[in-house]
Amino acid sequence: MKFHFITLGCPKNRVDSEVMFGSLLQHQYEYTQNPKEAELIIVNSCSFIEDAKKESVDTILNISELKKEGTLKKLVVAGCLAQRYQGKVEELFPEVDHFIGTGEYYKIASIVESEARGNYSIPSYIHSYEAPRINSMPFYTAYLKLTEGCDRKCAFCIIPKIRGKQKSQSIENLVIETQALANQGATELNLIGQDLTSYGTDLRDQKTNLENLLKELVKIKNIKWIRLLYCYPDRISDEFINLMKNEEKICKYIDMPLQHIDDEILKSMRRGVNSTKIKTLIECLRKKIPNLTLRTSFITGYPEETEEQFKTLYAFIKEMEFDRVGVFTFSQEEDTHAATLSNQLPQKLKLQRKEKLMMLQSEISLKKHQKLIGQKTQVLIENWDEKKKYYKGRNESQAPEIDGNIFIQSPQKLDIGQYYPAIIHKAYSYDLMATIKKS
Repeated sequence: MKFHFITLGCPKNRVDSEVMFGSLLQHQYEYTQNPKEAELIIVNSCSFIEDAKKESVDTILNISELKKEGTLKKLVVAGCLAQRYQGKVEELFPEVDHFIGTGEYYKIASIVESEARGNYSIPSYIHSYEAPRINSMPFYTAYLKLTEGCDRKCAFCIIPKIRGKQKSQSIENLVIETQALANQGATELNLIGQDLTSYGTDLRDQKTNLENLLKELVKIKNIKWIRLLYCYPDRISDEFINLMKNEEKICKYIDMPLQHIDDEILKSMRRGVNSTKIKTLIECLRKKIPNLTLRTSFITGYPEETEEQFKTLYAFIKEMEFDRVGVFTFSQEEDTHAATLSNQLPQKLKLQRKEKLMMLQSEISLKKHQKLIGQKTQVLIENWDEKKKYYKGRNESQAPEIDGNIFIQSPQKLDIGQYYPAIIHKAYSYDLMATIKKS
């Protein structure tokens, strides 16, 4: 039976899809890139915020139309939407044959061969190196999922109720998995989890923590870049900062979602930090790691956010001049504390505030990029655009899928997945142009 995969949402969802993909191949299913040829289609859904839910629902409805054409025999919906709305989705989507929650995805092969329509459990599974995972990223890059679930109580977030409590892989398992990815050609490793800085806390083992994991990962031959995504500001230690500063393989890059800077809002969000701690940490990071790339995210239109509080956030972003910023409008998610708060703001105002922050960040990004003109950088080549006659790549300050790119015109042939020294010669708000440095 031919199958096709559609993965929505975050890189953590992608890794779940990779495990399901490998499981189906083990059971003699055949993959096709063309959904119109598939007899089985799996939609790995997302339901983190309203926009994600809408995308998932639209995708399910669009794909279900293929059943009318006769080729598609089974439609499976996995992931967060299925887990969050278990019991309801069966009624809403009669055209779906199986629903698989976030704790059951590794059983996909047996589920699609069964008659069981709803398949849910309290999530307690995290894959290990023994799982039949197939890397879906280009051969030179991969995600490494350290944890599943989350123990934090952020007022706006539904993830703990969908993904369950935090579950960490052991250092030994992660090292073996990384070695396998390296053997397959991966040289760039992007560490993911809902909260990397809390890695290992659920195991109650003093030796299992992010710092000790990094010390082992840097020893793996052929891994050149190790990048950290989703770090929380309240658990970044001096040891972690020194590791990033001194270890060549660890990218000088941190993705650290802050969400806001006003103390009243941070308290309402249940973030566990205040503005003073955040500013002190940023000052410390930049002082010890001068070439650090700092990515963060913010929420506009959180309940009861006043104009003054928004101005405080705007001024903070302007002062800090972050390298990368993502902005989300507050989504009133049922079963979260923030959804019950009074004075929910209108969507129009949320969008207006988001637009102001994104325009500000565009100006900041352009200014910072212009300062890079003339500087040398190491570029990982990702592909060649035959029409525009340039190569596209990234340097260590650019994470895959979420950050910008470096475009290179080169008289010599460059190999995909290889690293080349380049000189930046032109800057845009989110992308750069460069030439290969002559040897």
